[in-house]
Amino acid sequence: MKKKLNNELKKGAMVLTAVGMLLTGGMTAQAKSKSTQKPVKGSKVQLVDVILKPKNETGLSKYVYQTVTPGNSKYHKYLSSHQVAQKYGQSDSKVKAMRKYLAKYHIKGVMYAGNMVLAVKGKTSDIQKAFHVKLYTTKQNGVTIQKTKGTPKISGSLGKNVLAIAGLSNYQSYTNNNQAQNVGKMQSNVMYKRVANTSTNDSPRKFMNQYNVDSLYSSGNDGSGKSIGIISFANFNTKDATQYWKSEGIPAKNNRISVYHTNDYKGSWDGYDETTIDVEQAGAIAPRANIKTYIGKSDVTGMINSLAAAVGQNKVDSLSLSWGQSEKQIQSEIKLGTTPKQYNQIMNFLFMQAAAQGISVFTASGDSGAYDGIQEGQNPGLNVDAPANSPYVTAVGGTTLPASYTVNGKKLKITKERAWSSDFLYPNYAKQQFYSRTAWLASYFAGTGGGFSTLNGLPAYQKKIAGVGSYNATQLWQIKGSSISILKKAKNVSGSHSGRNVPDVSVNADPNTGYSTYLSNAKTGKHGQWFVSGGTSIAAPQVAAASTLISNSNGKRLGFWNPQIYKFAKTKQSPFTKLDSRNNNSNLYYTGQPGKIYNQATGLGTINFGKLNSAFKSQK
Repeated sequence: MKKKLNNELKKGAMVLTAVGMLLTGGMTAQAKSKSTQKPVKGSKVQLVDVILKPKNETGLSKYVYQTVTPGNSKYHKYLSSHQVAQKYGQSDSKVKAMRKYLAKYHIKGVMYAGNMVLAVKGKTSDIQKAFHVKLYTTKQNGVTIQKTKGTPKISGSLGKNVLAIAGLSNYQSYTNNNQAQNVGKMQSNVMYKRVANTSTNDSPRKFMNQYNVDSLYSSGNDGSGKSIGIISFANFNTKDATQYWKSEGIPAKNNRISVYHTNDYKGSWDGYDETTIDVEQAGAIAPRANIKTYIGKSDVTGMINSLAAAVGQNKVDSLSLSWGQSEKQIQSEIKLGTTPKQYNQIMNFLFMQAAAQGISVFTASGDSGAYDGIQEGQNPGLNVDAPANSPYVTAVGGTTLPASYTVNGKKLKITKERAWSSDFLYPNYAKQQFYSRTAWLASYFAGTGGGFSTLNGLPAYQKKIAGVGSYNATQLWQIKGSSISILKKAKNVSGSHSGRNVPDVSVNADPNTGYSTYLSNAKTGKHGQWFVSGGTSIAAPQVAAASTLISNSNGKRLGFWNPQIYKFAKTKQSPFTKLDSRNNNSNLYYTGQPGKIYNQATGLGTINFGKLNSAFKSQK
């Protein structure tokens, strides 16, 4: 999943379409490898999710909107996870019956609060009997995948209560959304190499100054008594975060970090930088808030279970998720059989549960511009990231701040904040020779995610918002199948499209104007180094932390942001600064729409958190 399970699950991490070596001229696809099937050993322990059907999904969605609609009798009347279970999840008696059924096969399970996700463990031999399948492994394009022979099901009337069974077919598929520069690394991006330390202007103070976060501190708010949840898929050294806060002069409280190992997963160190950065940035913006991390396996069950655990515990005021995968990756995995076809529905229901409980959820919109998944070799064309595509989360996009560059031997200045992308650096890349697919893609396809969802329809709060559903764009690329080529002359296009529009808001995410971070050796915790990092995966936890400060100021949870912030954006005192320029303001495709409230490169725009705090307080 984008660390994305995107480096958000790293965006859409494992790739099923193999892509060959990239040179300056483009890329070619490798031939598919032959697959062989091997039975899974009967003694191997399997983790499987039994997803129970919600009783009233429409009713839950209605309740979510009521909790953030002033004047409604349910305004700010948030539910407990137990109340969600009783009103909208399966009954306790149905859960008990399901446990009894599985116990016959020596399978034990954990039901997350909300009565929707039952995570079960058992030996392969027992799992096969309980779900009426045979498990085998096969290799496709060098990726080992576990699959099933037969459609998993539960016998008798109990099967009618099951929405999906996930985890029987699987492979690790999430990626993260961050980009880091350090001297001696990322040699193909020599312009980006910088050393960050506490004497530079790369500390979180830059975020605080740029977006008026200081006004939240002035009234004594520091996050005390609040908690920020971080969902991630890699271990991290907690001492890195505490060292970071100390070095940056952040008055962070001691013993504020807790780690929840989802399904007792011991964790991987692959992507530990993502988790570290999330914790450091969130903890810096809200210095006295608790940081609760949820570490799961980087696959579908890991994502579902970590989210179900965080929401079910109901201990966090805001939740940040910087991992994910592209929508087309999800669709290809559904076709392959490694992801249940109900996956989008499952995620939306869990996000609805969070919203009904008053938890504000923030997700990274991705780091490949309008072509989410392309850095993982997918050649998807226009595409958005999941779970940023969910209508029940606040998708956070990225901008770049004013800075000076040398482009094709000439000085170039970015004079005002714009959508983050690498398009203005293309003249430099054209003179470089790239010897790896990763370097070529990372250079050309760096930018904030945004566009239109094909999996989720237009939510109510985006209707009648100027700019939603319409678009301006500058086409730079021609993508056909496995062929990617840059156009000799860019094309200006415009049009309309249906579906949930992504992102909702944006803040600085360009690694060239990014933030300091401190990382030590993954396993030893020694030899710490300072980096400058960027990506929407930094933006999401920063906004989640600022939301916690506003919650602190308001004395209550803010709940689901989107119905509220889209209303604020239409007022004369809008807390958002529109980035609506048609020129020099793209995410490698979508641009601003002059005079309109919304565009698919930066959403509603950047945030003045002082004004946003006042807007939340003004609601009655």
